[in-house]
Amino acid sequence: MDKTELIMRRKNVRAFIEADPFTLEVMRPQAPVKNPDTGGYIEQPDVPLFPQKKVARIVQNVRRYTDGLVNAEAGDIPNSEYRLVGVHTLDLEVNDKFVWLDENYRVTGIHKARTESVFAAIDLLGEENRG
Repeated sequence: MDKTELIMRRKNVRAFIEADPFTLEVMRPQAPVKNPDTGGYIEQPDVPLFPQKKVARIVQNVRRYTDGLVNAEAGDIPNSEYRLVGVHTLDLEVNDKFVWLDENYRVTGIHKARTESVFAAIDLLGEENRG
């Protein structure tokens, strides 16, 4: 792809994102640290990425509208596949977390072949359940 086409694709991605944007504040998980007293590992809190506050867009990954629920014995279970679309400069890695519409999401995969945007698979973790 030549440089002119890449610039135009990036402009199209930015216009697509700005049609329905949200501010993405990424939390990056840290590796556990070994406790010298007990020898076990201690979970570290997630670290926010500063000063990155980029706009991104969440889109549904299916072509047809679905209600996004599976009826199970325990009740309705969310079953919606969403993708995150961001500008090409977005710093995003697998296992990064963010909040969208008061629910927690985690990045499960990133499409590496794209040069005009960041296209990531995300997984719904649910509402915050820690006090």
